[in-house]
Amino acid sequence: MPINWRQIVPTLFTLAAMLCGFFSILFALEGESYYLLSAQFIMLAMILDGIDGKVARLLKGTSAFGAELDTYVDMTAFGLAPAILIYQVALQRHDDWRIAMTALVVLSGMIRLARFKVKDPLRGQGGYCGLPITVSAGWVAMFVLLSETRTFGDYFRLGQGPVGVIFLLGVLVMIVLQVSNVPYPKPTKLTAVFVPSIVLVALLFVRNMNIAPKAALVIMVAGLIYLVLGPVYMHTVKSRAAKPCPGGQAQIDEAD
Repeated sequence: MPINWRQIVPTLFTLAAMLCGFFSILFALEGESYYLLSAQFIMLAMILDGIDGKVARLLKGTSAFGAELDTYVDMTAFGLAPAILIYQVALQRHDDWRIAMTALVVLSGMIRLARFKVKDPLRGQGGYCGLPITVSAGWVAMFVLLSETRTFGDYFRLGQGPVGVIFLLGVLVMIVLQVSNVPYPKPTKLTAVFVPSIVLVALLFVRNMNIAPKAALVIMVAGLIYLVLGPVYMHTVKSRAAKPCPGGQAQIDEAD
């Protein structure tokens, strides 16, 4: 348990992220009118999950308890919540596929986080082996937000033919990459990346729905760029200082 204020403060952010994941699940279960809120709370959990580590390092309040708690937040907010949202919005006429898809999302997330916990004592500070679970969660949340707001017409409507197929194929690609040994950098380490991310997520809650979908589209495109170029970046800088990756491949040992 946290024993001083330096550890308590980041733990409060972690617990807030956990509650956001829990609320996302509740909103998804409430039905179509709440799918938008469910997606928004997944993204809010993502930002809080990034802030807690930064605050802990800033205050010199890192602890084994906080690291352990963070794993449960990841599973709740970025494993279970997106899976339940997928179950609610996709494959409505194909129950077998709905169950199979959501089960794969949960199992991939569980394997990803268990391997991360066992194999990476640096907690991702030197990079990840496998795609971070937050990327697939963000893909689900942003696709649902765009589908629900309809600012871009029916282009993102999950019930409209090929759009739903693209959505599910994206999920499948990402959950496979989660359990792969493909190296990815840790984006929240870079202030130039993390601060704009906070702003974009804040814009998702703007009542003017012409703003929120545009922010969601930017986040989605940024996630796809990270998915494709993350391994390229790791490969490019690998020659500077290579160490064994948590998953068994080369990892970059970057300073904070």
